[in-house]
Amino acid sequence: MVATQGVSRGAEKPDHALLGKTAQTLVCFVILAVLPCLIPGLNRYRLLVPANALKLLRPRSDQVVAPPAPLPRTAGSSAADHENRAEVKIEAQPGEIEDPSGKALHHFFAALLKTETEGGRVRVCHYGDSPITADGITSTVRRRLQLRFGDAGHGFILAAKPWGWYGHVGVTHEVSRGWQSDPMFISRGDHLYGLGGASFTTGAAHITARFGTIDEGEVGRSVSSFDVYYLAQPGGGDFEVEVDGTPSARVSTASDQVRSGFYQVKLEEGQHQMTLKTVGNGEVRMFGVVLEGGPRGVEYDSLGVNGAFVGLLAHYLDAGHWAEQLRRRQPNLVVLAYGANESQYENWPMDQYEQDTKEVIRRIRTALPDVSILLVGPMDRGVRAAGGAIVTRPTIPRLVAAQRRLAAETGCAFFDTFTAMGGEGTVARWYEERPRLMGGDFTHPTAPGSEIVGSLIHDAIIAAYEKFKKAGVRD
Repeated sequence: MVATQGVSRGAEKPDHALLGKTAQTLVCFVILAVLPCLIPGLNRYRLLVPANALKLLRPRSDQVVAPPAPLPRTAGSSAADHENRAEVKIEAQPGEIEDPSGKALHHFFAALLKTETEGGRVRVCHYGDSPITADGITSTVRRRLQLRFGDAGHGFILAAKPWGWYGHVGVTHEVSRGWQSDPMFISRGDHLYGLGGASFTTGAAHITARFGTIDEGEVGRSVSSFDVYYLAQPGGGDFEVEVDGTPSARVSTASDQVRSGFYQVKLEEGQHQMTLKTVGNGEVRMFGVVLEGGPRGVEYDSLGVNGAFVGLLAHYLDAGHWAEQLRRRQPNLVVLAYGANESQYENWPMDQYEQDTKEVIRRIRTALPDVSILLVGPMDRGVRAAGGAIVTRPTIPRLVAAQRRLAAETGCAFFDTFTAMGGEGTVARWYEERPRLMGGDFTHPTAPGSEIVGSLIHDAIIAAYEKFKKAGVRD
């Protein structure tokens, strides 16, 4: 996040001099923000850009699906009226999942019930921003669901590491140097980022990525298949697959047309390690690998992208390509957990936010008509106010209200994380706790804080599931 400071006007400084320096500062900021989006080698230094800069950087209309038309306003209504629409009535208690349709999660719960009583796998794709890029929050939800319903495998992991802190709990993941990483962001590329929102490319030989189980722990100790997600393309190179140190296969990524490619390695269930190694006879573009385990239980994908906001899924991830990836994965539940980065700006355009979220929901349902969708509201996020007090960013409550409205309008479920964790002022309290529950940026929870948030989400899912069972509803 980038902080800006106001400039005090000195009596000896003329106005035009001050404006000149301000303009120079703004130009420098824009250059620093845009360069990492245009030069792949600098992608790890990408910053958020203000909302009014998004229009300047948005791809041409022939590159992406155009956003939906603006939400209609009633005759005589003002922009302020539109912004302050009546709130949706809350029927759930704080910490509970809100389901205005009464059936938003039935598909997911029916799959859970079948797994619990008969066996089978349940898959969850949890999309979000930086708080889950190191599997914080999501690792807690995964572990607790798997301890109850069974460990069906860790799920999807990015092929390499786009950020130094990227990682997953309960698996081994080691990569060599040489991968050119391209995380989903505002760019003019082809927008093919795979299931997890990042691609990794190399034309060199002997570039590797290694995935496997862990030796000890409550979950993650067994795998029965590795499913490799890559891009098939004209001139694509080969990669070799090694399982437990033994060569297993050589896979070509060459294709007459650009499409999603998949290669699955099936194994006897147990502890295994798989290594992918490029041959160097052409460009290889990888997305990630799915680790599946036993025949019964839950798989939980943690799909966080640093700096992400929901508009990226609406405009900067190719719709057809994403549909291919989702159909391969076949999740029973898709979680959309965005808002931290939108909250950076008090003037974030809420109409555009709601349109983008609706477009993302539309794309998911086009690919997976029966899938359940859960909107997970942003956590509390703080900022230093005048006098040094830590206060809630004013955009957070607006985002929560918008997500609640969207859930009601689109037939999705909604979980109000902000209220469940304590509401306004939570960051200040969590930052003062010992051990601290919130980091010094007032945005990212510490490990203990992530455990609390993950438990809140898990407990809300289980409470709603128990109500589903008690009601005797079937999908």
